[in-house]
Amino acid sequence: MDFKNKLALIGGVRSLGGSLLWSFTGFALYQYYRLPLTVISLFYVAQAVVGLVSFMVGGYLADFLGRITTMVLSSLASSLSLLIAFIINKPIYVVAMILIQTFFNNAYGVSNTALIGDYTSDFGSLVKYFSRFRVGVNAGWAVGPAIGGLIYELYGFRVLLLLGSLIPLASVPLLITLTEPHHSYSTGLTFRVNKQFTLFLIPTFLTFIVMGQLGFSLLTFYNVHVGLTTFQVGVLYMINGLMVVFMQDLIGRYLKTPLLISLGMVIYGVSYLAVAFIPNFEWAALDMVLITMAEMIVSPLSQSLANMLADPKNRGKYMGLYGMVSGLGRTLASSVSSMLMTSALKQPLYLWGFIFITALVSALIYGLILRGASSTVKVTK
Repeated sequence: MDFKNKLALIGGVRSLGGSLLWSFTGFALYQYYRLPLTVISLFYVAQAVVGLVSFMVGGYLADFLGRITTMVLSSLASSLSLLIAFIINKPIYVVAMILIQTFFNNAYGVSNTALIGDYTSDFGSLVKYFSRFRVGVNAGWAVGPAIGGLIYELYGFRVLLLLGSLIPLASVPLLITLTEPHHSYSTGLTFRVNKQFTLFLIPTFLTFIVMGQLGFSLLTFYNVHVGLTTFQVGVLYMINGLMVVFMQDLIGRYLKTPLLISLGMVIYGVSYLAVAFIPNFEWAALDMVLITMAEMIVSPLSQSLANMLADPKNRGKYMGLYGMVSGLGRTLASSVSSMLMTSALKQPLYLWGFIFITALVSALIYGLILRGASSTVKVTK
């Protein structure tokens, strides 16, 4: 099995376990553990703080220990934290263990992104690598949320904690067979971020505020405002996953122009604005198709651009910084959404209009800065 397919398989196993749990975490804290929305908002703020630390620590570890070692250790620690949450099953301990799991899961993701970047320096090849990896990851997403939604309704969130702990462990034996790239990494504590990468992080932050709506906010809005069950929302996530599995490789072949990321953000904005007017499951499914189209354009382009604009000797640290900004965007997405949710349940445009504007601003900034980065990002046809 070659590197691309092996990494995709590992990602698929991990995402299966993670998607059972991640899609329902904020909702479970609200419904299952009876925590108020203000506390859930604070949870996401705490997750943002953990993300600030974990992504950078993960980046340093990736350069210091190596990509594979960091990934193995992070995977084991992540599973252990969820197992402890399952055993104790008290709200405060569940929140604490999920935050610890977030730390190690983020460290894993940084190393994984840097590892892919180490294997090629060509933009077109990077897009194909990340597209294939996303096929594996979304194979897990294709079934995980639907199964998770059913398990949540029948057995509760605690069983999801157990499965989220055990399933990713199946990827560890395959993970240790990966070969560490033969590159020299800088292990110094300080590094200077180049100007183009710094500018790229501005729309990246806005992008992940938009992308982060696929979790807590969409599930809660559809469940409470539209009246969809958690299983139906799980099916929507399954549509998302299946589309990526069967279409991401094909679309990745045509993502040869970095500026297409602006088009993807426009599609994102329109798709989320449409959520405010969704009346039933059928229309929600159609809108999910559009959201997924945007995701298949934006996600591999964003990761590829981050690697192309990074300093190869400090790639781990650069990817840690990229992960920190994108993770902060995702976490802020859930935090802001939880604060706006009370108003959004009565007037949906308060939330989804905000997301629409955020997506358009991100698209505009990408267009401005990527024109200036054309000499750095060279695309091979």
